[in-house]
Amino acid sequence: MDILGIAEENFLISYGVVFLIGILQGAILGRGIRKRFPRLKIHARITSIVLLLLFSINAISNVIKFAIPEKITVSEIVVPATPEEGVAFLINVLGLNAGFGTIVALFVSVTLVLFFKFAEIPNVARYFMFGLSVIVLLVAILSRFTEYVPSFFQVMMYTFYQFGITGGIFFVTRRREHEELPEFR
Repeated sequence: MDILGIAEENFLISYGVVFLIGILQGAILGRGIRKRFPRLKIHARITSIVLLLLFSINAISNVIKFAIPEKITVSEIVVPATPEEGVAFLINVLGLNAGFGTIVALFVSVTLVLFFKFAEIPNVARYFMFGLSVIVLLVAILSRFTEYVPSFFQVMMYTFYQFGITGGIFFVTRRREHEELPEFR
């Protein structure tokens, strides 16, 4: 039996583990945000609500794109003749032609890259989050350029992971200035 089969048999445990991994990743990001931008602690409630809304929209958009990936076949790949065709081809390959959800997801992704760069996150946590992001990216590439379509179980696991990240960021950033956070080491 393969690992996905075992995980599917024990789906409650699998969902819980994936959700906790998402919460851990979100808590690490939230803590890095709080440490890098200490003035946000003064407006913790508003900041956390804004981040909750942005990451919720991002999570919904990502789950929809994961559940129903837009496929690109080799027959669609044509050498662009003009710069406009080149831009259109690049937008199609990167999946940026999906509307408002994609714009929010792109904004949140760029913001996350900036947080990775500037937030005070310990190296072990940084490598943990980078490793998870690479795994998710590889699965997204696999689903975009191959015939792979995720099962309902895999979509649900990804959903729990995305909302775990959102919840972790929300619960850590919502603390006010006088509420201390434990150290992640």
